[in-house]
Amino acid sequence: MTSEPPPDYVAFVTRHLEPLRQDATRVVGGEDDADHLYVDVLTDVATRWPWLELRRTRLGQASAAEDFLGRVFRRRSERFWLEERPHDDSADDSLQITVTPEREQEPPARRIYVSTAVRLAPMVVPRRPRSRFVAGPMAEAAIAWWHAYENIRRRRLVFAGLVALALLFALAQFASPAPEM
Repeated sequence: MTSEPPPDYVAFVTRHLEPLRQDATRVVGGEDDADHLYVDVLTDVATRWPWLELRRTRLGQASAAEDFLGRVFRRRSERFWLEERPHDDSADDSLQITVTPEREQEPPARRIYVSTAVRLAPMVVPRRPRSRFVAGPMAEAAIAWWHAYENIRRRRLVFAGLVALALLFALAQFASPAPEM
């Protein structure tokens, strides 16, 4: 896997970015969390892109990437809801009594000194309202591709470390002296 996205992947992201953003916003209920969801989905697709391209070109499955995108989006959406949904522990609350011990008086808060430049900064450079930055398809494809590249690189390093550790254990078994009789 190269560190830059191939043109086919960029074209795929260009076709599917807006519907994916809209679906992610609808699922999570806000644009801030939607950014996390659709970027993770695009990263999963980028991680599998060589296999998806092989399926499309050699195995004749023209919609392999679209099918995988749908499956990953459903899986990530369900995971988001499982993590974010509040648990219903109301039945257990009625059976449990919580007693909070009395606290000793807390020490006074430490004063934080701030330079004059920091205090004057809002007056010198007024804060602008944060406008919503929406990256284009090329930027989104590059970000997702880079995340996938780093994930694959990390997996390879972990695999190489495990193989080296297994070899060391095997060498230690052969290098240990035989028991005397």
